[in-house]
Amino acid sequence: MHHRLATTIALAMAAFVAVADPAAAQSSSSSGEAKPPPRPSATEDEQRSIYTFQVENDVFNRFGTSDRDYTSGVRIGWLSPAITEMPQGIVAMTTIPTFLGEPAADSVIRRIAISAGQNIYTPENTYVSNPIYNDRPYAAWLYASFALQYTYKRHDTNTGIDEPMRLDTLQLDVGVIGPAAGGEFVQNNFHRLIGVAPAYGWANQLHNEPTINLTFERRWRTGRAVLIENPKLEVDFIPRAAVAVGNVATYASAGGTARIGKNLRDDFGPTRARPALPGSDAFIGDGSFGWYLFAGFDGQAVARNIFLDGNTDGFSQRVSHRPFVGEAQAGLAILWRGMRLSYTQILRTPEFFERDRITQFGSFNLTFRY
Repeated sequence: MHHRLATTIALAMAAFVAVADPAAAQSSSSSGEAKPPPRPSATEDEQRSIYTFQVENDVFNRFGTSDRDYTSGVRIGWLSPAITEMPQGIVAMTTIPTFLGEPAADSVIRRIAISAGQNIYTPENTYVSNPIYNDRPYAAWLYASFALQYTYKRHDTNTGIDEPMRLDTLQLDVGVIGPAAGGEFVQNNFHRLIGVAPAYGWANQLHNEPTINLTFERRWRTGRAVLIENPKLEVDFIPRAAVAVGNVATYASAGGTARIGKNLRDDFGPTRARPALPGSDAFIGDGSFGWYLFAGFDGQAVARNIFLDGNTDGFSQRVSHRPFVGEAQAGLAILWRGMRLSYTQILRTPEFFERDRITQFGSFNLTFRY
């Protein structure tokens, strides 16, 4: 069943990519000069599914006490076991060529992913029912994501195994923004449950609009070094670059994460929900204890953000988004017996001109392999 589902979703993603960028598909599938793709590979652990549960909220370690900006996000996800057989046409259409002169990979792990989530956004003052024209509008986004995730490996002569070196994620998000996304229902019922006043301005939220977004992100594992052999202490740096196109968000971004800890080869850093800094659901390892502290940064050049710019038809509240946004993150991840638990604290520079405030929220993530 896993392989049928994987092939179906891969075909859908490949068709979307071929329509969006037929030139890339043709160049990837051209014969003659093109190098053969790296061989599929998978360890026993990589042939298991990975499940993810995430909660993001501005209540975690907030300097302030009010809901505001990106105030809540939840996501559940499934990442397939490694796919050892995939039609070459799909592989050609969904393989993004190297663009920074990276060495060729010796093997590759291909997976498909399905996830669903909800994001909620509010202005700072949630105690008034009339429209607030100098702060971000109320908005909720309910979405489903379908992704292809390719982990490229290179053989390490020292360890005798193929080490992960690059992670490519091609993701399609489809959903709805507006009352149909259930933001008012979720937020206000949760507030009543914990004895907090509801948000009174949901009548002014963005109206219903279907959404579609395509995102590609590439991560590299670089600079890995062993500081102490016993007990082992390692460091590395993971640069990343991404581009997104759609009516939810259109942007280009670049950044990186520095890590220090044990068993850093197990993953490419902690997971984050889109459209914020994306992460990697996949992780490997032999079940032994691993951990790392991390700190990262990201810069975005933003062309569109529906949560600030308002509905595409122009008939909604809106503010003026800033064209450049920065974000810093720091946290801790622990891996043990097929599970990974991480916490990330995020600070984001002001996103729109009407208010000059920093956004802060925390992200808890539990990922386990089964």
